[in-house]
Amino acid sequence: RGRRISTSRTSRTRPIRCTLPLCTGTRGPMLCLLLAPAALAAPTGAALIYCDPVGYEGRYFREACEARGVLLVRLWSTPYAAMLSEDLEDAEERAAIQRGCAPAAGEEAAWAESALSGMAITGVLCGSDAGLATAERLQHALVPARTNGLVPARRDKYLMHEALRTAGLAAARQSVVRSWEEARSFLSTLPPPLRVVLKPRRGHAGLRVGLASSEPQARHMV
Repeated sequence: RGRRISTSRTSRTRPIRCTLPLCTGTRGPMLCLLLAPAALAAPTGAALIYCDPVGYEGRYFREACEARGVLLVRLWSTPYAAMLSEDLEDAEERAAIQRGCAPAAGEEAAWAESALSGMAITGVLCGSDAGLATAERLQHALVPARTNGLVPARRDKYLMHEALRTAGLAAARQSVVRSWEEARSFLSTLPPPLRVVLKPRRGHAGLRVGLASSEPQARHMV
């Protein structure tokens, strides 16, 4: 992929393999205790989709849904599923991840009718940067009252800056580069003293983001 100049890899979470009463995680066996929530609300017929259910937030989403009688539906985006499956040797585990993937584009309505039996989908949550496009597509297709369209600029930092520029707002000069030669050509157009930020077009937090004040620094980052 090109890098943006003016301009992370998504954090990787290995699945926990459960074989009750023990769970085998990345740090060895651990005891799994299945604790019943304090109170479960009666089912309401509503469902909330959680795309790429990773991170500590998942527990709170589950508890909140259970307290309100809402079904929490967990799905994997294709990019995150590929990342989870990458280091797995067990074919059954890989197959289980694939079975839990979100429906393909154009198949969302048929999937919802089959998997959720006409339940009312209230929204779509996303737990990873890799799954944002999938979550946006699912919400657009399944919750039309709560979507403002499919907008790649929400996830692509280059397109995001160009959208700002098109709207007449201040935006940094930028260029997408795929080699040091392309980067050096762009750097030569900048006034001294050189101060340039290099970062991926996609990503989160500050991963693989750097500030260069010289060509050697910039070349090292590219």
